[in-house]
Amino acid sequence: MGYGAILVAYDGSAPSNRALADALELVECGLGTRVVVLSVSYPLKMEDPAFVAAARAAGVLLSLGGDEKASLEALKEQVADRIAEHEGVVDLRVAFGKPQEAIVREAAQEPCGLIVMGSRGLGAIKGMLGSVSTAVLHASPVPVLITK
Repeated sequence: MGYGAILVAYDGSAPSNRALADALELVECGLGTRVVVLSVSYPLKMEDPAFVAAARAAGVLLSLGGDEKASLEALKEQVADRIAEHEGVVDLRVAFGKPQEAIVREAAQEPCGLIVMGSRGLGAIKGMLGSVSTAVLHASPVPVLITK
């Protein structure tokens, strides 16, 4: 028994790279059939210079507005070395909108049996998890594995 497709929320940060590694390991162990790597951008914030500077400082993947093709190419470049040995079991996807909503929506549409995501834990109000991680954890219809 396994999870089937495993969705990884990926933003280029160290925690999301760890989540990708963990998901690939689950597939290697036979607990999943494939990994769907989803990069989500919120285009409304992309114009804000403060957001761009903070995202770059955190190592977060920046999308090119609502340009799906360019965003997918950027994602491919960023994960190429991490997925090279897993050809045939990794699908790359991009979405636009609020990350927590896009992640839950993609998991339901796929359908996925597990969501794996990293947490930077930057929000004191939201507790030890980040706000996106917390929102996905509460809204997801499938199990969520949070990696640190």
